[in-house]
Amino acid sequence: MKTKLLLLLSLSLFGCALERGADEESPSSASENAVETVAKIRFDAAFNETVTGTLRAGSKVEITYDPSRLTACRGTEGGRPQWGIGGHWRIGGDAAASFPIAGVMEPAGNTVTLELPRSGELELWFVNTSKYGCVAYDSNYGSNYRFRVEAPANAPGFVGNASVVISRETCHGGLACEHNRQPLSGGFRFETWARQRALIAGAYFDVWKQGVTDFDNPDLWKQLDAKVFYRQVGATAWAWSYVSLEKRVGNDARYVVPLRSIDPLGGRTRTTRADCPAGPITETADGFYVQTDVELYFTVNGVTTPTYRGTFVDYKDLYKVCL
Repeated sequence: MKTKLLLLLSLSLFGCALERGADEESPSSASENAVETVAKIRFDAAFNETVTGTLRAGSKVEITYDPSRLTACRGTEGGRPQWGIGGHWRIGGDAAASFPIAGVMEPAGNTVTLELPRSGELELWFVNTSKYGCVAYDSNYGSNYRFRVEAPANAPGFVGNASVVISRETCHGGLACEHNRQPLSGGFRFETWARQRALIAGAYFDVWKQGVTDFDNPDLWKQLDAKVFYRQVGATAWAWSYVSLEKRVGNDARYVVPLRSIDPLGGRTRTTRADCPAGPITETADGFYVQTDVELYFTVNGVTTPTYRGTFVDYKDLYKVCL
């Protein structure tokens, strides 16, 4: 098999490929429901990629990489390696997390174990960097190595109907009115009027699982692990929280995320830069407000929705120290 290396010589910081991504990528680096390793992926010296077992959300995968696949950027100083190979991975288009694989900080047997937090497409690629500015890639000719992560055994049959409601109007015991519901795929704007006056401001999604959501189930909270992941666009860290059940809709369970709970602005004066939002904020065209985009997605028992986006807006004067 032809060598799957794309070589690139450039100036770079040594070891950049060896930084661990666990603190940077919450959804891609941890799973509270992880079980024993059920799958293995081996990248051997002959440039074969072999999968043993089934990659499944909520489980772990063991990755073994033969360093002889990447030999272009090596070197020693005082008998110590001045190079390193790092692996990079992501699921479903998330920002990548990384792990050391050889050279500096070499793990035993060139093997690492990753927890798979959700279903989707797992992408893997490897980078060899040296102190002397050399960089080489093993990335399947730039396309990355791709593997399917299956849904867990307890996956719901349906997760969807994502919507958003921002309104002063309420219906049926103070809940959102159906005629005010808009598809979350179209985005939303949470502006100063909404922050001050909206009685309803939430993102919603529905879940169906046979024998679980189709009756008034007192154990629903135990059987469906519903979470929201969110971050400012431009910030690296995902935050997450559990999502509350709002009500049953037919045979579905409807969950709601209050937009105020994921608002990175929040309508208060910032007095120091350390108190500023984690991600970038920009002035609006009229110069009176600042705004920032937030992306979010939902997971239920390892099944993941698409990523959605909304914009939060606030008064510029509250953020002078941040601009």
